[in-house]
Amino acid sequence: MHTSETEKIFTEIYRSNAWLDLESKSGPGSTIFRTRLLRPRLTELVRNLGIHSLLDVPCGDFNWMRLTDLPSVEYIGADIVPELVSSNARLHARGDRRFVQLDMIHDPLPKADLIFCRDGIVHFSYSDIALALQGMRQSGSTYLLTTTFTAHGRNDDINTGDWRPLNLDIAPFSFPPPLLTLADGPRPDGTYPDKVLALYRIADLPDVTRALTSSSLEATSGPSLD
Repeated sequence: MHTSETEKIFTEIYRSNAWLDLESKSGPGSTIFRTRLLRPRLTELVRNLGIHSLLDVPCGDFNWMRLTDLPSVEYIGADIVPELVSSNARLHARGDRRFVQLDMIHDPLPKADLIFCRDGIVHFSYSDIALALQGMRQSGSTYLLTTTFTAHGRNDDINTGDWRPLNLDIAPFSFPPPLLTLADGPRPDGTYPDKVLALYRIADLPDVTRALTSSSLEATSGPSLD
């Protein structure tokens, strides 16, 4: 089976524990302590919206989500790293919970009432974000709950696998006002107090493919001289 460049990037990050956290290879944002306030808020959101199916992508190592109460919800955890998905399936799968290996940039996504994408697209290039958002729309899913930084004043492109904060309120995204937000910051050092998870109805999101691809590193950089 062909291994994509994206899979290679995130598999190497996982194997090398590149985010340097002792508790979770998904990084310091996935610790039990860091998610102590988020977990009950997510449970409340799921109940209030009447969510019956949830796609968690990327699901990472399931370190904190395993402690989140998701009553009467079919949970699908998806990630691009095969060995991570295998480990999750071995340790955590049950009747209402399964794990699948997929590339959210290129593979079709399962349909769900809620796509939960925490700390996901912040690691993607603009062009890969465009593909991921297109896949979410094509899945027929209803809601998207995803990371945004509400006070961040400028969005920049990166290479997939790196990281930067994104403000989905401003260009090149210009998403509509979220239906609600869940606080997800700050970091222990006090940075990024504006980090939230914002809820959108996927059908209401603008098609930002043209804006993202025209703003991408590939589109704005000159020809290679190698």
